Order: sequence, then C-alpha cells, then structure tokens
Amino acid sequence: MQTWSLVGGRWKGGDADIAEGRWFALDSGDADELHALAQRYHLHPLAVEDCLSQLLHAPKVDDFGDYLFIVLQAITVGRVGEDTQEFDAFVGSDFLITFVDDPAPFAEVIGAVEQLLREGRPTRQGADGLFYELADRMVDRALPQVDILAEELEGLQSSALEAGNTRQHREITQVRARAGGLRRLLAAQVSVVLRLSRGEFHQVTEANRIYYRDIYDHLVRVDLSLETLREDAEVALSTSLSVLNNQMNEVMKVLAIVGALALPATLIAGIFGTNFHDVPWLHNTWGFWAMIGVMVGVAAGMAGYFWRRGWF
Repeated sequence: MQTWSLVGGRWKGGDADIAEGRWFALDSGDADELHALAQRYHLHPLAVEDCLSQLLHAPKVDDFGDYLFIVLQAITVGRVGEDTQEFDAFVGSDFLITFVDDPAPFAEVIGAVEQLLREGRPTRQGADGLFYELADRMVDRALPQVDILAEELEGLQSSALEAGNTRQHREITQVRARAGGLRRLLAAQVSVVLRLSRGEFHQVTEANRIYYRDIYDHLVRVDLSLETLREDAEVALSTSLSVLNNQMNEVMKVLAIVGALALPATLIAGIFGTNFHDVPWLHNTWGFWAMIGVMVGVAAGMAGYFWRRGWF
C-alpha cells in the first residue's frame, strides 16, 4: 500500500497525523489494509466486497453520504486476453482510497500522479481533484489502446486480401465483438463521469466539475472511435467473405470446366459401351484408338472455345 498525505498544501509520502487529506493506493495484496481503512472511514461492507471480488463490475457511482464509491473500467487491449481492468475508488472530503486487482496495468497512471506529488507540481485541490488526476490519465490512455485494436483489425484485413487467407473472418468477427463489448461497457462509464461533472454530488467541488466534463469529452471521443472500429470491422468482414466467395467461385469454375471437358468422353464411352452386336468399329482393330481420338479432339476443341471466350 502506498500512502500520501497533504500537509501545508503539499503532498508527502506516509500517513501524517496532521494531514489535511490522504491518498491510499491499494491492490489485491492489500486486503487487510483495505479492511482496516474500512473501519477507519466507515466504508460500507458491500463496497468493500465489490473491491475484493474477482468479478467484473460495470462502471457506477454510489453515494454513501460522507463519500462516493466509484467503479471505472480502464481499457487494456494490449494485455493478452484482457481488454479491461477495474479501478475502484472511495472519494471523501479529506481522503481518497484507490483499489486495483492487478497493479501492472495502472503502474503508468499511478506512477505519473505520484511523480507529480513527489515533485510538488500543482494538482487539482481536494480528494476529488486527485481522483480527477488519476481518472484523466486513465481515460487518456484508452484511445491508444483502441488504436491497438484498430491496427490488429487492419493486419487481419490485409492478410485476408494479400494472402487470400479465408480464415481471417473469424478473427475479424472477434475484433468486432470486442469493440462492441468495450463500447457497451464504456457507455455506463460515460454516464458516471457525466454525473460527476454536473454537480449531483457534494463530494465533487464546483471548481473541479468542469475538469470532469473534460474527461467526459474524452470518453465520448473514445466511444466514437470504438463505433468507427465496429464499422470498419463490418467492412473488413464483408471484404473477407467476398474474398472467400471469389475463391469458391474460382474452384467451382474449374470444376465446371473439368466436368464439361469430360462430358463428351463420358457420352461417347456410354454409347460405345451399349450391349449390341452391330456397334460401329466393334470388331475393328483401330476402333478403340479412333474412339479415344474423337474424345481427345472434342475435349481439345471445347477447351479452345472456352479459352477464346476468356472462361479460364
């Protein structure tokens, strides 16, 4: 657990007795510390349970009177098998408690804010202002993560076109589904940030509300990017399926030509294979080879005709 205290207008490491505000940064390894803070600040057991649960929670904000319990989702497409990570926060008048299951995806965000505090650079005032600093950086990192998904889609589309890989439509469908899932999840997050920006909660000061409006604008841009990505995935899927259909048409075309060329030989063989004694050339020494020659000649003539027509 990392602890910061606001003393005399400056943030310092540690839990100072005379602190005007405090920030406690916890992860899944700090369950005991979270329970201790729950007793210290009278945190609701259901909110604490949501933090410790391994289940994914939709973005939300709960008002418990003295503090807010906020759940956000960070986009982490670059991590294998994971598109989002949960970020939980308790925002009070003089304290901020943040909790993450896996600290790795948030190391850059939390580290950047800690660097601000360490260097004494200006931040937004209050616990709600510090939470803004974290949320703003987390949302700013979302758009590059969406770009990673877009690059993956572009690579799949190029592979389907250049290499003629007919299996790419499955991966493209998965990318489209992931983009749709992220968009549905962020729709709730947009609503949460909008509520924080319009003065619904007294824990968010009037001076900081406009900054949450800025986060809202960034989320709307991410939402539009995800919608564009879904549309691009639709186009890529249609392109991939068109390539697949064209290849199938080429195969059917070849099979049809082969069948057409073999049809005369089948017809001739069927006629001369009838069980009658007066079949022409039946007892002729050269009858068999004459039949073969007719078969080859007819097939060659048909092939030449098909070639002149541009059918192959």
